[in-house]
Parts: sequence; structure tokens; C-alpha cells
Amino acid sequence: MKPVIFFRKFHKWLGLIIGLQLVLWVVGGFVMSFFDIQQVRGEHRIAEQPKADLSQPIAVTAIEAIDISGLVAQQVVLKSWLGKPTWLVSEGKNQALVNALTGELISPLSEASARQVALADFLGDEPISQVVLIEEPLGEVRNKSLPLWQVNFTDEDDTRIYVSQQSGEVVARRNDTWRLFDFFWMLHIMDYKNRTDFNNPLLVIAAILATFMSLSGLYLVIKLTFFKTKRARKRA
Repeated sequence: MKPVIFFRKFHKWLGLIIGLQLVLWVVGGFVMSFFDIQQVRGEHRIAEQPKADLSQPIAVTAIEAIDISGLVAQQVVLKSWLGKPTWLVSEGKNQALVNALTGELISPLSEASARQVALADFLGDEPISQVVLIEEPLGEVRNKSLPLWQVNFTDEDDTRIYVSQQSGEVVARRNDTWRLFDFFWMLHIMDYKNRTDFNNPLLVIAAILATFMSLSGLYLVIKLTFFKTKRARKRA
């Protein structure tokens, strides 16, 4: 079999195998580049947060905060939370929030406190429609420590703010734009389960096949364009 015939068949069958994924890569790349990444992440809806004056003397020491938390502390941080000085005590993935003025153990965060955090974070006048405690893995907050409060707003983009029940912090902001972006991201990286691994075997194999298809196509273009022209000139 002549090389040009072999590469024609090789290119054709590779095109049938990988062609759809090539279209998905192109479409996915276009869609993802179309959206403003700040809108995807919900960052355009972040309100300015009130800051506590952490330079002033506080009533509760770090040692006392550790005792109140009940954790074997690996890290203790003084931070501003809802405009109040608080201690965040961490032991691995476990965290506890302690009011640095009163000694109150804030964690686990109540629904009312989660509402306060979400309202303080959200830039807009739309009210909260629903608050749900997420205790099982959820796709749009993958790799986030549970449990989380999901606070849903009634804005046009269906904003959802996720608040950690342990630390009291906003750990994720999601909306319908993010969901659309995430769908095309899944198609782009071919990780249909977790949507996080862009080195997965399926993507690597598809990339190798696409490379071979491109090289075989390049060979055919060079062979049939330049070498065919030379042969035609010699015959003339």
C-alpha cells in the first residue's frame, strides 16, 4: 500500500474517532473564553466587608480560645468576622470560631449566623429564598470541607453562597453562569465524574490521537500539494 493511501485511511478513521471531541474542545474553549471569569466565580457580587479593629486589646486570649474550642490547636488566627474580632482555631480540617470579646463558641454556625454571613457578602438587594445545610458531597462545592450552609438568593443568576459551618467563612460562590461554564469545562477536560483532573487518561489518549490526526493531515497536505505539483511539471 502506498504511503499516501495509508495516511488517507489513517486520517479518515482518526477523524471519525476523535472528530467529535475536537469540536467539543473548540466549542468549550469558545464558551469559556466568552464569559467574564469574575462573573463565573460570583466575584462581581461581593460586598465590602466591615473590618474589626484587631489592634485593640481583646478580652479572650488565644490560650483561652483553644480551651473553649475543645481542639488540639495547630493554628490560631485572630480575624475579623462580621465586624467582630474572633479567634479561628484549627486542628487539621477541624476548625472552631470563638468570639474574642465574649468567649462565645460560634461554631458550629447556626442558620441565622449563616444568613448574616451570606447577606454581608452579597452585593445586591435580592432576598434569600432558601438556606440548606449540605452534609453530603455536592458537585459544585467539590473539595470543600463539609458541612456547609448553602444560602440561595433570588437574583437573576440564582446566586448560591456557601458558608462553612466550622469557620464561618464564605468558601464558594456559585450561580447559573458558573454551572454553564462548569459543564463546558467538563467536556473540555473530559473528566466526566469529578471535573477536576485535566491529566486524566481519557484526555491524554484523545490528545495523542488528535496529534496523530493533525500530523497525518499535514503529511497529506504537503504530499498532495507540493509533490503532486512537481510530478505534474515533470510530465509536462
